[in-house]
Amino acid sequence: MTKQGYRTNSRTKIMEFLQENRNKTVTVREIGIHMHDLDCPVNVTTIYRYLDKLEKDGQLMKYAGEKGEKASYQYVEPDQGCDDHLHLQCVSCGAVIHLDCHFMDEIAEHIDREHGFDLQCRGSVIYGLCQNCRPGQRAHRQAAEVKK
Repeated sequence: MTKQGYRTNSRTKIMEFLQENRNKTVTVREIGIHMHDLDCPVNVTTIYRYLDKLEKDGQLMKYAGEKGEKASYQYVEPDQGCDDHLHLQCVSCGAVIHLDCHFMDEIAEHIDREHGFDLQCRGSVIYGLCQNCRPGQRAHRQAAEVKK
């Protein structure tokens, strides 16, 4: 088998975990815990190497961690075009929303015209709270659950 096609059981399980969690970012620690729970423990160095390979192949987005925090990763669907849009990440639940709309053209144009800056979107994240985690929404959901 070629090196490109080399696939171990642990790599398959890591990829399945990434795909199952495609709507949020995951950390190496979370992957390690998942693998341990599957009774398939993997060395952390092996996880990092595989994630680096997936990132280079364009199958994974790597988001730099905030000061003192580790990076997080997200599986990228083929042809998702993450190089062309920003990402919104919820600081509460970790959900990632792809800002893939006409607004991206407007903001890129504004930044170039007004600031002389060419926007590079891959890995760019704007942090905030998603609609499900905003305080008003949380109270509304809890009230709805009580009515059930």
